[in-house]
Amino acid sequence: MDRKSPMFKRWKHFQEWIVKHQKSIDPINAKILEALQFYGPLNIKKIAESTGIPDTTVRFRIKKLTRQKLLLVAAHLNFAKLGLARGFLIAEAPLGHHRLLLEAIKQSDYWNYIARCYGKFDGYIAYFAFPAEYRKYLEKYLEEAAKLGIISKYLFFWITNTYFPHISFEWYDFEKRQWKFCWNRWINEILNAPEKMPEVIREPESYDVLADKKDLLILKELQKDAMQDFRKLAKIIGITPQSVHYRWRNHILKRNLIMHFTTAFKPYPFIITDYYIFIIDFVNHIALAKFCNASARKPFILSYCKVIRESSLIVAVQIPKVEFTNLIEALSNLHKKNLVKNFVYVSIDLLSHERQTISYEFFENKRWKFNYEEKMRQLKRIAHHTS
Repeated sequence: MDRKSPMFKRWKHFQEWIVKHQKSIDPINAKILEALQFYGPLNIKKIAESTGIPDTTVRFRIKKLTRQKLLLVAAHLNFAKLGLARGFLIAEAPLGHHRLLLEAIKQSDYWNYIARCYGKFDGYIAYFAFPAEYRKYLEKYLEEAAKLGIISKYLFFWITNTYFPHISFEWYDFEKRQWKFCWNRWINEILNAPEKMPEVIREPESYDVLADKKDLLILKELQKDAMQDFRKLAKIIGITPQSVHYRWRNHILKRNLIMHFTTAFKPYPFIITDYYIFIIDFVNHIALAKFCNASARKPFILSYCKVIRESSLIVAVQIPKVEFTNLIEALSNLHKKNLVKNFVYVSIDLLSHERQTISYEFFENKRWKFNYEEKMRQLKRIAHHTS
């Protein structure tokens, strides 16, 4: 291979990135990362006390991982307490019209995450945080998109808040610097796991709005980077640091507007792994709860959420390519043991993914705005390009 060619340079960059990532996983960083997700980035002293690592070392290690672009801490919001209902879409577009499907999803305004998918559905997956009082309009919007030929087939579910499990290094061998996958042990852990539904994916009892516009402005910044200090947040939002602190203590924390903090630190380099979205149907709620309780700290589980009023999970998976068949075999074994009823999956093109924060710009006077008639007109304009 020509050492001056773009392909060689890209290959060399990937090799350097893999080495950098591998070196970053050591016992000290592992302890810090686990504690960071539990206590949050504003509690360095708590992280130091719980791990027995000096706070100067904790700060240095976190800054180094951030500087190397291996770590980003973000706030994951309790959307139900913001008056937002979570939705999940997996949709296929007619051949040649994938761009129009993407445009139609974005036109809904209240999407959080979009990515290209392949497999059972050749199209896009999307997560929404949609005004709860207008839920029926999103359903109608998608039905109309299908009638107009923008969508050829789709599945849509209302879901609970998405849970991002705390990273765990239980399956990591620090001496060999490699992950070990204990599939049989995982199956046995599921069979013997507690039957109580985890609190993090309980179905919302209400969708009351417990925030104002300034609270939302703080939250959307913490969604992007939860390590920003109050002075920086105050400058961005246009209020005093004291006001930010007051809202943090008396609104955000007291009202539980943040569910937990997540890190963008992944257990293995993305170039040796594949990403999937699984829709797993369980035989009942007990089987679903056992799966969640035994899987919350497994290195291949990125996130999961429960389908409202169903015994089903939407599970995001990142897994080394060589382990994928073992995962499928493990899920098949759970079917044989009468826990899993069925499952389908699509592969995700991670390079295509797009994120956005809560749609704070559509929030006025403690209410979310959605103009259904205008959205229908925009959808029809998009559909004209399909003919």
